[in-house]
Amino acid sequence: MLMGRNRRLITSYKSETETKQQELDHLTTQPVVFQSRRCQSCGGTLDLPTVHFLCRHSFHERCLNNLDDDAQCPVCAPTNATLRAIRQRQVDSADQHDLFKGELSRSRDRFGVVSEFFGRGIMRPQSTME
Repeated sequence: MLMGRNRRLITSYKSETETKQQELDHLTTQPVVFQSRRCQSCGGTLDLPTVHFLCRHSFHERCLNNLDDDAQCPVCAPTNATLRAIRQRQVDSADQHDLFKGELSRSRDRFGVVSEFFGRGIMRPQSTME
């Protein structure tokens, strides 16, 4: 039962990763057409000046609180922050070999522990971690 669930998750993650890679390739090689007619913040009809994000959300410039070079889409920012935090925890835990050994010695499902830590990046060589 657990193996079947894990295989479905792996297949799902591979598919999602492939889709995201195709989106990135498309964004770097093809022009993006923005056809949004409403501001994602106020819901009003878009007029100039307008800010378009590559996630395809569009805003009146006046509806964005602060606009600088690192501006993020306010709709997508919370999800992006969560993903960055998850990734940072994975990177941080990759050096916690004692934690891995302790978890492994206490667990009844040692393969599950190994696969979990492998997913976190603990098995990667130091030089390939981002």
